[in-house]
Amino acid sequence: MSEFSWYILIIVAVVILVSGGIGALLHAVIQKYRNRVQPIGRRSDVFPRFEDPVNTSCSRNNLTFSDGQKSYKYDELHIVQVQLSNQGDLDLEEFNFGITLSEGDTAVFVEFQSPDRHHQVEQITSLSCADPNSQIDFVLRPFNKTDTYSLRLLLITEDPSKEPGDIEFSSPHSVRFVNLPTTTEILEKAAQSASIGFGPFSISLGG
Repeated sequence: MSEFSWYILIIVAVVILVSGGIGALLHAVIQKYRNRVQPIGRRSDVFPRFEDPVNTSCSRNNLTFSDGQKSYKYDELHIVQVQLSNQGDLDLEEFNFGITLSEGDTAVFVEFQSPDRHHQVEQITSLSCADPNSQIDFVLRPFNKTDTYSLRLLLITEDPSKEPGDIEFSSPHSVRFVNLPTTTEILEKAAQSASIGFGPFSISLGG
């Protein structure tokens, strides 16, 4: 075999080795990209408590809820709106997550607010007025990019005069929970960026 043929064989072998190395590197990069930790936005807003609409100085009546068979009386109930949003760039067929309430807080009712009929929420943990719970698990199907789900909780606190504590979010998936702005923060930001026109002048309400 001529010397020129040996050079060709060496070049071909080098090209094959380099191509294989590049392919393996690209495969590793793609796998790492697919398996990276996805950000999930979450926030919880505590709405104003039930108040006496007639006279706050009057002795307070208990709030009564009925499941059709039994009535339950509460000194105070708190409404908490929980929102989750897929901030990542991967579509998830389903997303398992759980919430853990602060010590002394328990939920007696959960209401789901799905984007549409093709998005479903499954509540894994049962709870009711008769069986309140502080740890509740859910499954969202699907949880695609930019999808947002809302849950509304009715909570009771150990001390009725205090607001519910922080809510902890967890999931078996490779995700990290990031803060979404609360309703109050959104309104404050909107007010700061608002401006009023007055003739040739523009008066800004924010800094």
